[in-house]
Amino acid sequence: MGTAALVANSTVRLSPGWNAVFYWGVWAIAIVGLGIVLWAALKSKRWARWTTQDILIVAALGVLLEVYDNIIGDQLIGPLMNPIPGADFVQIQDLPYMFLLMVGVALVRKPGCVTAMVFVNFLLSQLLFGSGHGALDWTDGLTQGIFCDLYIVARRGAVYAPGSSVFSMVTDGFMIGVLRGAPNAFLTDWTFDPYLNATYYTWLQMWNDTWSNGLFNGIEAAVSAPLAYRVAVSVVPSLGARRVRTATADPFAEPADGQAAAPSAGAPTLDGEAAAGAAGGSAGSQATALRNPESGHPEGGLA
Repeated sequence: MGTAALVANSTVRLSPGWNAVFYWGVWAIAIVGLGIVLWAALKSKRWARWTTQDILIVAALGVLLEVYDNIIGDQLIGPLMNPIPGADFVQIQDLPYMFLLMVGVALVRKPGCVTAMVFVNFLLSQLLFGSGHGALDWTDGLTQGIFCDLYIVARRGAVYAPGSSVFSMVTDGFMIGVLRGAPNAFLTDWTFDPYLNATYYTWLQMWNDTWSNGLFNGIEAAVSAPLAYRVAVSVVPSLGARRVRTATADPFAEPADGQAAAPSAGAPTLDGEAAAGAAGGSAGSQATALRNPESGHPEGGLA
């Protein structure tokens, strides 16, 4: 027990060479992931091509994420939440962020939407508040979105698909939240901070940061997913359309005005020759009745 506690509280301090290997390895993974997502977005037939509307939605929500993340969240909500015991650990402050992110997913529903929104947020943060490492810090933004988009690709168009159940939305939301929080928290403690900022963490800190960010971001995204769908449908009503089944004709429906009633299934029908014969027979019988002097109705007479 004492050995486990000693290991858990020991600081993970790799050599600069190994830190560089892990850091640039993350860049390689991110680039490969971006290639897969771009191929799915541009070449795969499972998704429609990105439209101008999609780009505008991603840009607008990226701005909203930045406004909440670094202005409302850090300056207003953060100071209110900090005195609450455990509020920072359970990531309550991330709930509005995850809701906005899920609204973007529900509106766009295409590979690359999560990475694009998070990266717009990250770039705006760098422009407004500065960054000590420039493009080297981009791994922080990329690792918050790229794994979520790879999940969307793996789901093959089933994320917020037409007719999706609430359970499906909640499950997808949970996975997107976990993949947004857990890998980024682990990689920040394992390689980003040690390599860029010379900041080191214990094994216990690393474990707590990873599972708490993953679990609570997942719960927040799962809770937000059905509500995000409702918001998306209210903004773009066509997103809520289901597949329309072909209607079958009702044999008992009343004919429309001006439309001849079709013969019923049980009534016998006559072909052209039989109908002509019947008409001729009727005319012949009327003529015979007029010429017959013994008939009860003489020609031109009254009954």
